Amino acid sequence: MLADAGPFSLICVGETLVHDPDLGSWPVQTTVLLGRFRELDEAIGCAARRGRPGGLRAEDMPGFTPNLLVLQDHQQRLCLAGRITLAGLIWCAPVASEAEARRVVQKACRLRGQAMAAQDRGEYETACDLRRDATALDARLVDPAWRGVVQIGRLQAA
Repeated sequence: MLADAGPFSLICVGETLVHDPDLGSWPVQTTVLLGRFRELDEAIGCAARRGRPGGLRAEDMPGFTPNLLVLQDHQQRLCLAGRITLAGLIWCAPVASEAEARRVVQKACRLRGQAMAAQDRGEYETACDLRRDATALDARLVDPAWRGVVQIGRLQAA
């Protein structure tokens, strides 16, 4: 079923700040396509390299703050995702069931609501952290066809 799932897309998800002279500034989620790969292993290898400190050249993306690296198959199904941290890429463990997926969606929605409230109070750093946490939860929503295909433990050890 998944043998013909390529090509795979490696996408960086992050935020950029939009400025308007009348309305001020606000963050917008942005995606950047980093590449396409025939094989999942190639895409995973590239993600691991890009997720290392200095792996994403900030000067090539001014004003963009990367949060996640996402792998999608040719049907745009989420195969795997990892958080970009100062220490490097941390792969997100996929949800194990539809019930867990519902809980993750509810928690992510709650965090986004808290982020909006923090933004309205002028707590921009807190809002950014909450949005980043919600996005990391979304990264666990791997398509059911891909759950269990990639062993997260082996990726973390690599």
